[in-house]
Order: sequence, then structure tokens, then C-alpha cells
Amino acid sequence: MQHAYCKGLTGPPGKYLYNKPRLSITQYNKIMKALIIEGQNEHHWQRSRTSIALKQIIEKSGIFTANIMVSPARDEDINDFVVGFSPYNVVLLDYTGQDWPEKTRHNFVEYVKNGGGVVVCNKAASAFPGWPEYNEIAGLGGYAGQENREGVSITIQDGAPIYNSAPGKGKEAGQYHEFAVQSLNPSHPILKGLPERWLHAEDMLPAGLRGPAKNLEVLAYAHSYKGYGGSGNNEPVMMTIRYGEGRVFHTTLGHSDNDPLFPPAIECAGFITTLRRGTEWAATGNVLQDVPSIFPSETSSLRWPFYEDIQTDIEAVIQRIQTYETGKSIDCFHILQLLVQENSGDQDSMDILHQQIIRLLTAEETTNDSKRILCRDFSWMANEPYRKVYKKLKENQVISAEAEFALNMMTP
Repeated sequence: MQHAYCKGLTGPPGKYLYNKPRLSITQYNKIMKALIIEGQNEHHWQRSRTSIALKQIIEKSGIFTANIMVSPARDEDINDFVVGFSPYNVVLLDYTGQDWPEKTRHNFVEYVKNGGGVVVCNKAASAFPGWPEYNEIAGLGGYAGQENREGVSITIQDGAPIYNSAPGKGKEAGQYHEFAVQSLNPSHPILKGLPERWLHAEDMLPAGLRGPAKNLEVLAYAHSYKGYGGSGNNEPVMMTIRYGEGRVFHTTLGHSDNDPLFPPAIECAGFITTLRRGTEWAATGNVLQDVPSIFPSETSSLRWPFYEDIQTDIEAVIQRIQTYETGKSIDCFHILQLLVQENSGDQDSMDILHQQIIRLLTAEETTNDSKRILCRDFSWMANEPYRKVYKKLKENQVISAEAEFALNMMTP
């Protein structure tokens, strides 16, 4: 199992470690709007923070801004939960609970019919068993414990989907474990350029999903091993559905029950990448995002703890550190700490990191808030070239205390 972040950094002195552009976003001419709906689910949604993770994942693509809408709790009246979807380019569903009010259901169906994009995230596929239009939009759903559930089930045999319309048992989830994801249509824009087979981090693998399966295309599948409580079949894990003019991306990946704070499945680079690309496709019909330079292999999973490839996005990390202001996310500093930890045994890489930190401390463009954190949290690693920098920073009354602290951390 590989939990790599960044190793073997290279780059000439005075340059960012990497200069690869983050994403091709200018072709859209605007940041697109996404809506995430949560509030009720089979898991404890407040503890799992799944929707917060979804928001961060798609926003770090650089092409979306996301709002989270929280429904009333299960024991509260949902009749006033009226949602208008038309302002949004795409809607991500992280909801399983009470039926929405009639007005919201109508608005949602009309939104998708008229070209709205939808991303169905694992358990949301079975949110509304008695709502035919929704089930057609989701394509397949899991209905655990329901015997003789009607609807089409799909397995993959010899590289082709097999459709079974006979009633059968509802979803079987099995145990959390790593499993290989296999592309069925690697030329689809969501998967194009990605490895055709890669190891997904620990997750549940739903099996026996059923539904209308109309206008549905399976993009990728995984084998559900009986040894982990699975079906013994190849089960769909990513699919697209067409409903009217709308595009739907349905992923069964990304459960968080095994570790609500740091879920391996959601931190998996494969899940993050396919969710971003699937969201872009649902919103636009295209995928313009770059393929990550590192990705899970067939035998090694890969986690991105802050939902981004810090190897290729180091320039963006440095930029966020430089413009940091109190109240913003401090993920960028955590990533820098990870880079230091992962490269502590590589002197060439550490020399480059020292250069970057000193440049941040001396640059006029770097905010005082950022310099405070750099002095306080990174002075433990300072070598002799930092001494002159800290002495100069002591002249700045706003950060003089932090600069004094950093000097004291250095050996005389």
C-alpha cells in the first residue's frame, strides 16, 4: 500500500518545484456553480464530513465553486425544503432520507430534463425508492435488505455488461478493503488518459444494484470478492446516465464509515480524479482537466490527504501560502509540512524546500499572516541562512514576536 505525497523533488534554484499549470479553466470563461445536497444519510453525515470533502475536492479543480444545502433532520418537517436548481451547472447528491416536497421533486426533474448536470454519490442512488423519475436519473440503486427487488441488475462478464431483469436481493456491501478498478470504456472523456486498471483505497464495494438502467453506460467496474462478503461478480462502480438533455455521473465509490475524519476512499487519488472529471462532464459534456502525473497503479493505492496532487500542484500550494490570510484554510501549510517530512532524507530536495521557504519569508508579496506561521511552525528546521532572514523580520513590528521565537529556536 502506498501513501506517497511527494518524493525526489527537483528544480533549479530560485524556481518553483513544479511549473505545470493546474487545470485548463480559461476555456469556460467563468467559474461554474455546483450545489451539494446533504442533511440525511445512512451514515452520520455531520461526523463524516463527506459533503465538506466533496466541496473541497471539486473546488480545488479551479473550475467550480460549491454551495452546501443541508436538509432538515429526519425527525423534522421537510415540507419547507424547497430547492431551486436552475442557478447551478451541476448538483451533487450526498443525501439518503425523507422524500423531498413535491415542489422540489418537480424542480429537480425539470432541471435534469432541461440539461442540468447531476453527480450521484454512492448511497444517494437509493435515496428515493418510490420516486420513478429519480430512479431513472440515478440508473441503479442499492436497497439493502429488500428481497425480490424489481429492476435491472448489471454485472460485467468478458468485458461486456450483462443485464438481468429478474427480481432479486438488494445491495450487498461487504467489508472495507482495497480493490482494483477496471475501465470498461477508457476512451470516455471522464476516463480518457487515466490508467485502465488501478488500485482503489479501502472502500465498500456495493453489489447487486438494481434500477431502470435506461440510457446507462457502465464506465468502470470492480470484482466483488466473496471473501470480503461480496457477490463474486464484477460490479459497476462508475456509470453515466442520460435523462432528457441532462447528463448524470454516478459513482459508487467514496464511502467514509470506516474513518469519518480521514476516509481512505475519499482521499484516494483515483476517486478524487474521477469525481472531478465526472463533475465537469456532467456540467459541460467535456473534460478539460489535466491527467495527474502520478496515479494509483494496479498494485499500489495512492492517497491525497488534502484532495490534490501536491506533486504537480506545488506551485499552487506556494501561491496559497504567499497570499494566506487569517481565517483561510491552512491546508497549504500542512502540505508543506508533508513535503518536508517526505523529503527529509533527500538533501537536494530539502535544499529546494529551504530556498522556497526563505523566498516566502523575504518576499514583499508574502502576507504577514503567512510569515507568522512560517516563523512559528517551520523554524525547527531552519539552518544558518535563516538567521539573517529572521533578524530582518524582527524589524517588522507586526511579526517581530514570531521572528524572535524563530531565532530562539535556532542553536546559537
